[in-house]
Amino acid sequence: MRSSIKAFVFITFFVSGLGCKLNANNMEKTELPETVVITGEKTGPYGDSSFLSILNQIILSHTISSGHEYYISANASTEGNGSSSSPFKSFSNALSKLSAGDTLYVMSGTYYEQIILDSSLRGNQNAYITIAAVQNNANDSVINGHNAEDDFMLMKIEGAAYVRISGLYFKDSHGMYAGGIQIGPGSNHIIVDNCNFSDIKVPDPKIKDHVANGILCYGEEDDASINNILIYNNNFFDMATGWGECISVVANCEFVNIIHNTVDGTGNIGIDVGGNYGYCKNPALDFVRYVYIAENTVKNCESAYGDTSYGIYSDGGQHIHIYNNTVENCSGGIEVGAEEPQKSKLYATHDVLIENNTVSYSEECALAIGGYKKDLGLVSSVKAEKNTFINNANKEDGSLISISKCDGVLITENSFIHNDGVFKGSVLYKALPKAYSKNVSIKNNFYTGLDSADE
Repeated sequence: MRSSIKAFVFITFFVSGLGCKLNANNMEKTELPETVVITGEKTGPYGDSSFLSILNQIILSHTISSGHEYYISANASTEGNGSSSSPFKSFSNALSKLSAGDTLYVMSGTYYEQIILDSSLRGNQNAYITIAAVQNNANDSVINGHNAEDDFMLMKIEGAAYVRISGLYFKDSHGMYAGGIQIGPGSNHIIVDNCNFSDIKVPDPKIKDHVANGILCYGEEDDASINNILIYNNNFFDMATGWGECISVVANCEFVNIIHNTVDGTGNIGIDVGGNYGYCKNPALDFVRYVYIAENTVKNCESAYGDTSYGIYSDGGQHIHIYNNTVENCSGGIEVGAEEPQKSKLYATHDVLIENNTVSYSEECALAIGGYKKDLGLVSSVKAEKNTFINNANKEDGSLISISKCDGVLITENSFIHNDGVFKGSVLYKALPKAYSKNVSIKNNFYTGLDSADE
């Protein structure tokens, strides 16, 4: 599972220079450099300066709320006053009592109530509202959707701001569009950390558009982005997401950080960000921007309906940094694609940095870059460097690297290793004629037990 050594390295990386050198380029969004790959000036994590300070505090396990403390109990017989001896009984009542800086402790037990955090629930940059499992009882506080109807999210965040969700266990939500947490338009400065998600499943996952998600950021409105999000140190397991993904961030979302989570067996893609699906009327806002995917472990992702399930997938989106993740035993490793035709090249999948990841035992493809059809989306400005690929695509129709519709790709200083029998796949596969893959450079990579793909 998770390595304590890796966690230590990760924390050291972020905490050094708190708000100084590390955050100097991370002020307001109008000041963000235009590109990651070309200038190298702007890498994750992403967010405004106050959010990045909070992000570092979360990584150090600091408390970020200092107001009143309230309690809720699934076993309460009546609504109390919120004290530990007389806890609230329902979330709807408890949430109405919370102000900036307050903490609602969720006592051990099973809660069958859908939790809705609307725009009236607002902390501020100096005083987050926290909803957390009682200390020392993490993940004994269960939000359960047993016998819920279709389209049932265990928690909906609908315009709330400066809120932290910590240590809860979201489970047993079945049906079409089932899920753990859905973050909706206008929600900002939201943290979900140290939670468990399991047994979230659609019926008949092989049927097209049967969709479920563990966490879904769904930015469907032009005038209310989802922004300043941290999804940190959560566990996802025993899922059947059908045509959905375990962690999914789509459309008008910006400054999203998906860090140090474990995804194990989802029935489809592990972590997915993207856009150009037509969810927003303004095509300039219909894709994610500035997403940091780092230090996650994603494994055992296999599609129920026969498609290639990548551990990490950017399908649309701009300014994406995929750093130091581990992907293993998935049908695909890491993909940067473009399934939808963008309205303009300005909205293409663009500026993606893939570095220091380890991908092993991906059945079909280790690294895929480009739109997969001539008349669909374009991928531009992608750099994949210093990644390690071990024993991938060892089947006759498998490939280590797949290149399709793209412009401006650099694959360099990666290690491709095969030490598990005779390699049967291809090192490099070009899915479309050369005219569709422009300015592709594969150089200075290292190959063990394989032919070179450098060109």
